[in-house]
Amino acid sequence: MPREWSVRDLLPEDASAVVGGPLGRRAAPRERGLPRLLPLVVVLLLLPMSAAVLRQGHCMANGWNGDDQFWRGCFSDLPAQYQLAGLERGLPGWVAGEVRLDQMPLLSGLMSAVGGLVPEAGWLDATRWYVVLWTVVIAACLALAVRCVALIRPQRLDLATQLALSPIHVVAALLSPDLVVVTLVLAAMLADARRRPTLAGVLLGLALLGHAWVGLVAIALVIAARRLDRVPEAVRTVAVAFATALGIAVVLTFASTDIVTQPLMTWWGEKPGYGSVLLIPELAGHPLPDRVAPLFALVGWAGAIWAAVLMARRAWRPATWAQVGAFALPVLALTGPSVPVQAALWVLPLAILAGVSWRTHLGFVAVEAVHATALWLHIGAASDPDKGLPPAWYAVIVLGRAIAWCFLLWSIWYTPVDNPAPRPQPLPPRGVRPQEPAAL
Repeated sequence: MPREWSVRDLLPEDASAVVGGPLGRRAAPRERGLPRLLPLVVVLLLLPMSAAVLRQGHCMANGWNGDDQFWRGCFSDLPAQYQLAGLERGLPGWVAGEVRLDQMPLLSGLMSAVGGLVPEAGWLDATRWYVVLWTVVIAACLALAVRCVALIRPQRLDLATQLALSPIHVVAALLSPDLVVVTLVLAAMLADARRRPTLAGVLLGLALLGHAWVGLVAIALVIAARRLDRVPEAVRTVAVAFATALGIAVVLTFASTDIVTQPLMTWWGEKPGYGSVLLIPELAGHPLPDRVAPLFALVGWAGAIWAAVLMARRAWRPATWAQVGAFALPVLALTGPSVPVQAALWVLPLAILAGVSWRTHLGFVAVEAVHATALWLHIGAASDPDKGLPPAWYAVIVLGRAIAWCFLLWSIWYTPVDNPAPRPQPLPPRGVRPQEPAAL
């Protein structure tokens, strides 16, 4: 495909190098270097994170309770779980099975650990402390994630800038601890790019204990490795990842079986939830039978793996791990029992690392912001139908959001066009028959 057909749209020539534009020809070489520019890019994340904190202002002042948190758009799972799950017991309570969370072990353990750091105070002050501590943790994870993207794609500093400045952090960063898992995945990709498969496997294994979708990212690594001639390294990374996750899960099972089994049981019994297209029949007054949601999710896993294979085989140039994973993950997310607001945090960082444009990025975030607002208004309609969003309108928003995710898939499909062309292999001497490639 000709270069001019690429969907990449860098910023204008006179833009600063920090936001994607080239420096002048007379600039000193050190001014162009990644060590000089990367700290500035990382600092940029303070802008969306500050806006995310300001968005929590009303609840920070008055508490996260009642329907007011939905009308004000400051609802978050973090204070809700702290208030309901007894996270003030800390890690000892979590290990003893006294803390009941539906999150997988990594996230439930981290949430309990942070809860144990909250100083003794009144109900509202303790909840404020919990949110503040998690804000610091999430900001630190985002800084590491931006750094990983910059080191993986040093010639495309605009991609790291996209992640640092992304408005999705205003919408979803403080809703859950999911950015911890995303950061581990990006760190594993950086380790893989630097040919450190064991470290990549350990990081990926820790991420597997945080979210099931990481398993699809691991499968995408093996699928992408076939065209890149890196199958042995990829297999080693995935083997280490699953061994790490399984070993830690077995140890935790001896402490409390519910830590490992409770998230699985919750998922299997889950009904269509917010954001899922399976919720549309229920919004229309005809709910689907039980077990439809988990069975549809299993079909989604098969479809996501097929999408990864399709991307790896049909890409114009060999697709990277991030590109294959970014193409398969939206398929998995859209077919899940629910597609929460924070699901964008799983998909968008990989899509940015894959190479999507600012135009696609901002359009996707705009749709996510509309859906998040519609969701809070729809939940609030249960107590005030005249003020909230009716089910029919929320169904329209959910359908429109699914279409926007499909457009993101279309954009990711074209990202391998900008990948470096494969190096040409030297021709064998005359009279020498070339060797057959080894079977993969």
